[in-house]
Amino acid sequence: MWLIGGRGSSAPSMTTSAWRGRGMSDRAYKVFIVDDDPSSRLVSSFCFQRPEFELVQLDSGEACLAALDQAPDIVLLDIEMPGLDGIATCRAVRAAGLLTTQVIFVSVRNDLETRLRAYDAGGNDYIVKPVLPDALEPKVVVARQVLERQRSLEERVEQASSVAFSAMSSAAELGAVLHFLQASFASHSVDGLNAALADALGHYGVEYLLALRGSEGTFCFSGQGEATQLETSILEHVCMMDRIFQFHDRMVINYPLVTLLVRGLPIQDEARMGRLRDNLALLAEGADTRLRALSNQMMLSRQARGIGEAAMRLSGALEVIEQEQGRVRLNALCVMDSFIEELERSFVHLGLSERQEALLSEMARKAAAQVGGVLSQGRSSADQLHEVGRSLRHLHAEA
Repeated sequence: MWLIGGRGSSAPSMTTSAWRGRGMSDRAYKVFIVDDDPSSRLVSSFCFQRPEFELVQLDSGEACLAALDQAPDIVLLDIEMPGLDGIATCRAVRAAGLLTTQVIFVSVRNDLETRLRAYDAGGNDYIVKPVLPDALEPKVVVARQVLERQRSLEERVEQASSVAFSAMSSAAELGAVLHFLQASFASHSVDGLNAALADALGHYGVEYLLALRGSEGTFCFSGQGEATQLETSILEHVCMMDRIFQFHDRMVINYPLVTLLVRGLPIQDEARMGRLRDNLALLAEGADTRLRALSNQMMLSRQARGIGEAAMRLSGALEVIEQEQGRVRLNALCVMDSFIEELERSFVHLGLSERQEALLSEMARKAAAQVGGVLSQGRSSADQLHEVGRSLRHLHAEA
């Protein structure tokens, strides 16, 4: 086996028009020349004395198979060789997985049967010995064109795969945000909201510190649980920074009720970095919105408890007032009845006529009736206050 360079040879070279101007890349091609005849290998090598070729000369099919780890792009393969002939060698090359390698068979035979055997074995082209540069050059050009198309196709497939992977990654990352938003709606405490955020941040593979400012105070967390004193002091400092501030592989996201500090960002992957920045901002904004809702709910709950307590106190006060009013009304009626009785008994001593006595009795009874009416108005006010109490209890029940 020999490795032939492309410089310092006196062999004829291909013309510039044969190789250039075809839109082909400058990527080097690994070329195997497999022939048991040294002179045939030498003549064939004249076509590959250029920098774009990396040439390997092999003297048998067995040597060719032993060198397949070099992944040749083009194999110039003699059919009539002792031991493993070219047909069997080509089958073994294809069986090894080198399906895109361009195999150009070389043979002294020019019959249809040999060509069919070469085709069935997986060959791409066929040339009859003696191999002349003018006959070999066009076949090598075709082989390069096929390889270029294959490489271009592989690049497009790789690009498409990259785009598809990016799209799937983006969908998965956005799915983590949507899952968090759904979970946050079911969170009714700061601890529950932190658990939902921890689950979402776990999808992004970043370390984080988190401050949640609720109605009952500020709570600080890390990926390992409750934040340490040092971590808390860091959060206290970074909460004064801009809405989004990045330094190296760290980023701070600030909202009125949320501060999120993450580290370990993939700064070498700009596309993923951009997605992370957007998704982490969405998580922080979602947490801030949920904290506002929780604060409003707690305020409404306190108001509802206040309304309920006020309704209970009002009901108790009304019961006391009604009892007191009942006693006052009863006492007043008793006083009026006693007054009328005393008045009528005193008529004997006053020397009044029957008409005068009747008139005084009538006046006293009318006054008693008026007093009863006034006391009844107080009871109507109590009924109105009872209605207010019932309304307050209804509001408390709805809250």
